[in-house]
Amino acid sequence: MSEPILGEAFRSELKELLREVIREELVRNSNGNSGDRDTLLSSGQAAALIGVSRQWLYRHAEKLPFTRRISRKNLRFSEAALRRWIAIRNPNSRR
Repeated sequence: MSEPILGEAFRSELKELLREVIREELVRNSNGNSGDRDTLLSSGQAAALIGVSRQWLYRHAEKLPFTRRISRKNLRFSEAALRRWIAIRNPNSRR
């Protein structure tokens, strides 16, 4: 009898939009303090930084805020946003 207020497709679309806004904010905030451009890392470089396999990184890329889609089949990873993500996930570590 009680229908969900938002349809499942609309929820998914809204979640993806929110992820993209958060990604953009992370990049803007991580680049705002310095005049340097952000470096885009390959999957191998990014995987090495966070200590996971490339396959893990690709499987979780849609959920990771530092992922940048260069083309339909090409991903790169924002170094500044990745380092910020690491710091947030592990607050006891020093940069």
